[in-house]
Formats: sequence, C-alpha cells, structure tokens
Amino acid sequence: MARADGLFRSEALGGGLDLHLLRTKTFKTVAARLVLHADLDAGTAARALVPRVLQRGTRSFPDMRSLQSELDRRFGAGLSGNTGKMGERHLVEFSVDWLADKIAGRGLLVEMFDLLAEMLHEPATDPQGALREDYVLQERKVQADEAAAIFDDKGRYARHRLIEAMCKSEPYARPAIGRAQEILALDAAQVRRAHRRLIDRAPADLFIVGDVTWSQALRGARRLGLHSRSVPARLKRTRRGRAGRVRTVRERQPVGQGKLAMGFRTSVRLSHRLAPALAFMNALYGGTATGKLFKVVRERESLCYSIASRIEWTKGLLVVQAGIEPEKYAQARRLILRQLADLGAGRVSKDEMFYARQAIQHGLRSLVDSPRGLIEFALQRAVNGAPADLEGLKRSIDAVTVKDVTRAARTVKLDTVFFLTDEERR
Repeated sequence: MARADGLFRSEALGGGLDLHLLRTKTFKTVAARLVLHADLDAGTAARALVPRVLQRGTRSFPDMRSLQSELDRRFGAGLSGNTGKMGERHLVEFSVDWLADKIAGRGLLVEMFDLLAEMLHEPATDPQGALREDYVLQERKVQADEAAAIFDDKGRYARHRLIEAMCKSEPYARPAIGRAQEILALDAAQVRRAHRRLIDRAPADLFIVGDVTWSQALRGARRLGLHSRSVPARLKRTRRGRAGRVRTVRERQPVGQGKLAMGFRTSVRLSHRLAPALAFMNALYGGTATGKLFKVVRERESLCYSIASRIEWTKGLLVVQAGIEPEKYAQARRLILRQLADLGAGRVSKDEMFYARQAIQHGLRSLVDSPRGLIEFALQRAVNGAPADLEGLKRSIDAVTVKDVTRAARTVKLDTVFFLTDEERR
C-alpha cells in the first residue's frame, strides 16, 4: 500500500524494491535514481566496478558511442552509474533523466526505464556471454587510479587516514570504491558475479522526481524487473562505536601545510529527537562560515588556513578538518575542543543562534531547487529510517533552543586525532 513519506509517496513493490515518487511540475526534466544496497565488505571493490562497466554499453548499444547516440536521440537524456556509502551501507546507483512529456512532446518514461533495465540485465558481453574483458580492464585501471589518487589530495587523505584509524575494526573504514590493491586483483568473472548478486539479491530504492503520475511511476519501476525477485539479502545494521581513550596518530610527509583531522562520536541518529539540535550545533560549531571554528580559530586567532566540521549521520561521526602550520598543532587542537565545550556549556549568543538558523534554513530551502538534492535528502532519510519530511524538519529547526544545542553538544565525544605534518619539522 502506498504511503505518504513527507515529500515522497512511497510503496514497497516486492522483491526488496521500494518506489518513492515526488510529483512536481517545477522542473523541465524527470530524474530517477535506482539505489542498490549492500554491506561494506570484501566485495565492495568488485561491486563498485559494476556500474562503471555496465555504463560502457548494453546488448543493443554495445559501446559508449552508440549508447550516447541513442541518448542524444532522446533529446539529450542522461544515464549513468555511481557508487557511494552511507554508514556501513554500500550504495550502487544508476541515474536517469529525460525531458518531461510537456517539453519533449512525447512520453519518454517507458523508453528510459527499458534502457536502464537493459543496462542492468543485458550489459555488453563477449560472444561467450561474459562481460567484455577490455571494458573491465579499462575501468579497473581508472578505479584503481582514483583509489590511489587520494594520496595526492592531502585534505582527503587526512580524512581517509582518520577514518582508517578511528574505525580500524569496523566496516566503515573501507572506501566506497575499495582499495587500489583490491581493485587491481579483480577479473571479469568476479565483476560478473558481483553484478549478478546485486541484480538478484540487493534491496533497492527507486526515487523519481518530476511530472510523473503514480501509475506511470509504477509502470516504469516494474519494467526494471526487480519487484519479482525472491527474498533479498538482509543487510547488517551500521555499528556505532563509543568514544574511548583518545587516540592520536601523527604521520610525516613533505607537505607545505599541516592537515589536522579530529574524529568525534555521537549517539544521536537522524531519527533521534535531538537530530535537529545536533544539526544546529554543527552549524554553530564549524558547519558554516559563521560557526565558532571559523570565527574564533581561523579569523580571531589565525591558527588555521581553513577549518570546517561535518556530520556523518548514519555512522554517528562528526569530523573537524583544518589546514594549519605544524607548530600551531597543540594550540589549534586545544581551541577546537574549547569551542565544543562552550557549546556544551550553552555559551551561545543570540546572533550566533540567528545566523546558524538562517544558514540551515537556507540549505533546506535550496534542496527543492534540484531533483538531485531532493533525491539525496530522501535517500539519506530512507537509509536512516526517518521520513523525508522537509517541512517538518524546517519547523524542528525553528524550534531548537540553546538548551537543545547544549544537550546535543554533550553527546559529541572526541575519539581519534590524525595529524599530517612536514617530515622536516620537529
């Protein structure tokens, strides 16, 4: 039975496939995203390679040129694959977009879902029915290069190393595309097996945003052939560890700027009553340009070149990252923690509350400006068991008080610190 889930109308169609539709005439296009869910585990690298290989071609359009030509014929429609993670959930995604009927002058929904279904079930193969080895080898190299390239982006590298240290015994430490050595060890047969497991067993969500009726959405969803599968795989729940004794990891490299990453844990989930307060607390802390980290640590004390904080809701983490002079490490660390302590003590001005509330509400309002933002919002809420109720969330943010912020801040505990510094400095 269909249900109203905030912005979206949703229904479980069977076979582990849930359909979510937001009907709106705001956009000139219709956007759909199919998300296949799996656990972050030893199969992550192979699964991440699947959408890369599948988007190289299908049975009817066996190479990128012919596939792109077909999309161009459909008024420049789009079809692509991607991989990500939320908590310890591995997400393999396929996105399609096309012109709305009133703009195109004809209905494209069935055509686009048929093309997506062909990509899922009938990818380009060799004469023996195996995935084309040349496609697998080419995409394997690209994916391995991406995994290795994190070393060259020192900010991303610092966050990566922080998560590795902080979640050493937890699946969350695994990158969404796998590690370079894992990727390079893959062959076409392993990727094909990962592909079949995804299609046959992975729970899935299909999000559609645009001028589409519920009956049209159902028709499109059923053409994907996922609703009639046997019982899908059961996924593990993301583990949320508790902060213990603080661990500090220092690494030396020839870098011009020290990279500080501090990982905190919180017990507040996205579906928790304190979730709006935690979002507000992060805006006050370092999630906006008016936050305490930016105003105090960067501007007033000049201790860093850049600084920000971000919440990973599904895993229950808050990460602060800063670029600093190596000799300012101790001072910067101490002041970063002091700002959190101030929030836990309720030391927040009316102006700080006003600007934080304004920034959050602006971010929520901007979600409706793009189908991608709306789908991302709904996906995050679905993974975390919370309704995609944007208006309700806005009201909750408006109701947050300093006392709520204080309660939320007190759930945030430092767990691990990673510092990348110049190997020549002592």
